[in-house]
Amino acid sequence: MASYAMCHMKLDMILTEMGYKPTKEPPRLGVYLTNSLEEGEPANQTLPFTQWLSREAKGANTIKRDMPIMCVIGNPPYLGEGGVSEGWIGNLMDDYKKEPGGVEKLKERNPKWLNDLYVKFIRMSSHLIEKNGEGVLGFITNHGYLDNPTFRGMRWHLLKTFDKVYVLDLHGNAKKKEVTPEGKPDKNVFDIQQGVSIIIGVKKKDGGEGLAKVFHGDLWGDRKGKYAALEGGGFNLCPTKLVPTAPWFMLEEYDEAAALIYREGLSIPEFFGVGGTGVVTKRDKLTIHRNKVGVSQAVRDMLEQTEAEVRKKYSLPNDVRDWRYQWAKDDLTDHKSSFSIEPIAYRPFDSRFIYYSGRSRGFVGWPVEKIMGHFVRGINIGLATARSNKNPTPDHFFIVDRMMETKCAESSTQSAVFPLYLYPDPQDLDQTRRVNFDPKVWKKLKAKATHPTHGEPDEIQTFDYIYGVLHCPAYRDTYAEFLKIDFPRIPWPASPDEFRDISTKGAALRKLHLMVPAAIGATPYAFRGDGDNVVDKPHHDGGKVWINGTQYFDAVPDVSWGFYIGGYQPAQKWLKDRKGRALTFDDVKHYQRIIKILSETDRIMRTITMTL
Repeated sequence: MASYAMCHMKLDMILTEMGYKPTKEPPRLGVYLTNSLEEGEPANQTLPFTQWLSREAKGANTIKRDMPIMCVIGNPPYLGEGGVSEGWIGNLMDDYKKEPGGVEKLKERNPKWLNDLYVKFIRMSSHLIEKNGEGVLGFITNHGYLDNPTFRGMRWHLLKTFDKVYVLDLHGNAKKKEVTPEGKPDKNVFDIQQGVSIIIGVKKKDGGEGLAKVFHGDLWGDRKGKYAALEGGGFNLCPTKLVPTAPWFMLEEYDEAAALIYREGLSIPEFFGVGGTGVVTKRDKLTIHRNKVGVSQAVRDMLEQTEAEVRKKYSLPNDVRDWRYQWAKDDLTDHKSSFSIEPIAYRPFDSRFIYYSGRSRGFVGWPVEKIMGHFVRGINIGLATARSNKNPTPDHFFIVDRMMETKCAESSTQSAVFPLYLYPDPQDLDQTRRVNFDPKVWKKLKAKATHPTHGEPDEIQTFDYIYGVLHCPAYRDTYAEFLKIDFPRIPWPASPDEFRDISTKGAALRKLHLMVPAAIGATPYAFRGDGDNVVDKPHHDGGKVWINGTQYFDAVPDVSWGFYIGGYQPAQKWLKDRKGRALTFDDVKHYQRIIKILSETDRIMRTITMTL
């Protein structure tokens, strides 16, 4: 309402300044208050509003229904979970929820990001231009749709709708920790964390039937420099002609030749038949604790105390779609004698405990029982990775031997876990444990990996090969742009010897990351100083990791302090997550092991080579 009123006032002021004097009563300015995402209603509609608002709605509906809107300009709101797309706009959004080609339903388990409000506004605007047969669209929006695989149907539809598309990526994504190609700071054009881009789509009546010609550009650097470039650059800011191709139809530059080779590799979600997102509690402070006692106390509190007391003690925010207080309490009541307290991989090298009943939308929002049950029912290991990675480098690869929280292996989005073994439900007649590999793909891999001396690889050696590849520096560098937008693909081994070498090193990494004592060995990082062991402002200085002003771990390598896994620096995060707490003897020993593990991981990674 405020923007609407201000627009009327500004237009009146401009017309007055220009000397406009109406001969009769000033005409009504052609600006209307309406919800753009709602369809124009019939002309004879009766609205239950006050008279002026009813006239306003009817005027807006007349424009929507009868007038050829030729140009759409906007900076629409960005709201990732913009609600379900229903009715008129929902029908339009179905075009974006199809695979490129516009026929087959989009093969995405959870395409909710397509409901972002800016996506809806782009679809609405595109529809108006399609309806007219020609027109211009100009938007500045979230830049996530340019390369995110979930948006491939949207990109294809835009390419099919327009004759020319100009995309200027303004970057500035603090969530991705974007820097310039030279490694300098990259700032946003707005005071927001989400990176943005400009899209201009042009459609002519005689534009033809093929996909649009695409012109792309990037702006990096500080805000002042970007503003200056935008003010004077025009279409010259999009100098690169792109030819988007299947399967992604990306609106960003990428190495097509490398992509063709990469796509020939073994797909993680296709190789592992069962896998998916980690546990989403919705309320970590209530459901996840450092020991079993904390979980038990939270359960007792919820059963015995008032809702107000529990909300205050555990800092519970308002209920959301997938977590409601009463649902959580019902879960506890229904499973008083059957729930369990299970270990959960919370962050790299930081295991905690969680209440587990297996019920979704209960005490835990999404326990993902179909996956986590395989860690509860038997001994297991799982590959932890992610569909996408917004961090500067691809490091979203880890291993777990227990349930996994969704942020464990990727800090910027959600991580997924793929268990090695599948355990039957207790009621199943066949209680045989199965290997979670696609038989045909595994057979193909074994044919390339079977060694004349050492024979055919088993499931552990196969798992270790995959884990070793994911830690190969050359692999990460070569395919970095693809590892950021989809689950990893693993190159087939060039020879049995290459398979065996990578698998052996992957096994060493597996044992380190699962904190097997024999693999870690001695930890020479002595804990020195006087005090009460309380963590306060941990920092690294001259080989020492100080936990407070007087106590430190000695001789800690720089590489251990700065090493990244999943966007985290475990040696730093583990301490920061314990700020204000006193480290126990076991905590000190655990941290010393983390330092050794990170140092050894770096050493082993530098020895992994492969044919790419």
